[in-house]
Amino acid sequence: MPQPGPIGFLGADWWGSDARATAAELRRRGFLLVERHYEDFFPNRWRSILLRVLRRCLRPLICRDYNSSVRELLQVSSLEFLLVFKGMLLHADTLRLFRERGIPCYCIYPDVSFFDHGANIWDCLPLYDCIFTTKSFHMDDVELKSQVRDLQLVPHGFDPEVHRRVPLADATLNAYACDASFVGTWSAHKERLLQSIINHLPTIDLKIWGPGWDLASPDVLNFWQGRGAWGDEVVAIYQASRINLGLLSEAGTGTISGDLTTARTWQIPGCGGFLLHKRTLEFCAAFEPQLEVGVFDGADDIGAAVQWWLEHAEDRTAAAERAWRRAHASQYTYANAVTAVLNYHASRKPAA
Repeated sequence: MPQPGPIGFLGADWWGSDARATAAELRRRGFLLVERHYEDFFPNRWRSILLRVLRRCLRPLICRDYNSSVRELLQVSSLEFLLVFKGMLLHADTLRLFRERGIPCYCIYPDVSFFDHGANIWDCLPLYDCIFTTKSFHMDDVELKSQVRDLQLVPHGFDPEVHRRVPLADATLNAYACDASFVGTWSAHKERLLQSIINHLPTIDLKIWGPGWDLASPDVLNFWQGRGAWGDEVVAIYQASRINLGLLSEAGTGTISGDLTTARTWQIPGCGGFLLHKRTLEFCAAFEPQLEVGVFDGADDIGAAVQWWLEHAEDRTAAAERAWRRAHASQYTYANAVTAVLNYHASRKPAA
């Protein structure tokens, strides 16, 4: 059987990103990747107002330069296919060149909305041979399905190289230890949930990491650590927190639902941390509530759920251990998404 050619891969490469987890899994399977990382062109974590304004002004030039670098992949002989993770900054005209060369084009899409990260993502959808979405509600979106050639559902996952158990020194454990933590971007919905916890447990030791929380009310803002957390720091947070909150994103532009699971759904158990997550059918099919994970239904009961798990340390520790075993035994990693892409490609590849 002839060996497959290299894969063109467009995504991010920062430690802990879902795109990096996908690329690492492809390499574990013996594939060569020729990559273009959008964060090499577009600095995502600039925080000052001046830099953000500058980035917005420069975005057309940045996109042009990025797409020029992507088109260089057309010079790679025997390219097996182009795999795009999300497709931020990618232009339809660039993607069309790959199709004209007969190169299959696939996209793994991990977010709620196809509109909230630039209009170019929606414009590119008809040019992919298949969109692999991590959101089950996308499968019922009539407008989306009319825009794409094919749509397949794949799960989120954790990165076993990143999201792992690490022995924490006492000083590290003390620095990150807390009753409950949340790592993620601010939204009004998430703020309401955290406010409910604070109202129910006024003396709780709560820590919040992530961008945008300077928009929160003073009650919630008081618990913000003043910055985001990524990579290995997230691993320390998940292991040191008594409870890790699995707060989900609400519906985005043009979507019929908010998140039912998200990346942290898999990453927290993958690190061995205890997870308290919103109850959804999708989540409860992956982990057993009250045995492997805690669940809550909304703002009315999240505070009571946090209190119960804080008061039952042995149950909490045992549940985290069971969830860690389930996450690894069931391979809740991006291996499943990679398998889906490779099987799809193999089923449509002409016989040699």
